[in-house]
Amino acid sequence: MNPLRHQIQRVRDQYTHLPRGLRQHVQRVVHEARALATTWDLDPDRVELAAWGHDLYRAHPPAQQLHLAAQAGIPITDADRAEPVLLHGPIAAVVLRERFHITDDEALAAVRDHTLGAAEMPLIAKVILLADKVEPRKRRRDPILRQIRRLARRDLDTALLCWADWKWVQERTNGWISHPNHWEARRRWVAEHHHDRALPPTRLLDPPDTHSTPTP
Repeated sequence: MNPLRHQIQRVRDQYTHLPRGLRQHVQRVVHEARALATTWDLDPDRVELAAWGHDLYRAHPPAQQLHLAAQAGIPITDADRAEPVLLHGPIAAVVLRERFHITDDEALAAVRDHTLGAAEMPLIAKVILLADKVEPRKRRRDPILRQIRRLARRDLDTALLCWADWKWVQERTNGWISHPNHWEARRRWVAEHHHDRALPPTRLLDPPDTHSTPTP
């Protein structure tokens, strides 16, 4: 077994005693993420490793997540204290590095940022976040996620922005808080999206022929 597959198996084994529903969710995310990895020419094993790692601490009680985050030296905001489940990605990233000796910084960033996103994300992190949000059970609940999934096959960045817009509507509709980290990421995505749209065409027009005779 190659080293990467060995790491995947070690992380996967940690789900043995976790809730069945969580295991099934992660299996769906793995399938979704590997499909996106093929689309975007990523190493599917690196993507699978991040997919298995992303919810390793999702089922832990809120008090335990706060305790583990403090032990790991993770900054805890008021928003985190109000909703400690948001810490499960950062906790998992620290544990994967320190206990499982995973040194792939981009895969660890994908685990850390899969819930809220980040202002700057490597390609693998975008894939894991979107795979987590559009896995089959979630998109059956909300048809908009089906459209975001289709978009992710063509344009990951626009898909991320559409997901952030959908999340914003969900938060306003349900009276949920907007985590400042997610809001900052969303602002960056919006700015970059509109900046890209405002750039001039990449193909320059032919320069005028200064030696031609003017038309009388």
